[in-house]
Amino acid sequence: MTATDVTLAEARVAEARRRLDGTVGRLQSELEPRRLARVALAEVSGSGERAVRVGTEVARRNPGVVAGGASLLAALVVGRQIARLFGTKKRQKRLPSPEDIAQPAERTGS
Repeated sequence: MTATDVTLAEARVAEARRRLDGTVGRLQSELEPRRLARVALAEVSGSGERAVRVGTEVARRNPGVVAGGASLLAALVVGRQIARLFGTKKRQKRLPSPEDIAQPAERTGS
């Protein structure tokens, strides 16, 4: 191996090291936790805004479905109060107490 070959090899190594350092630097900046959190928050916010926009468009086109869904949700949330209002109260089956089912103990021979 000549001195020229060694010099070329060292130059290639130096260039490869410079490229690797640049790649590591870019990866560190891309994977910084604060940056990742900002990107994730922006994506979630964008998705939420799209969902709200689509939801309002659907509600404008189908107001009957929205009203039915809202009343069903209200019925589920306040079902007992509505049942009491109309006088239909669910009766719970009463379980017998231990005193109701207790049998006198058998006497042992004395």
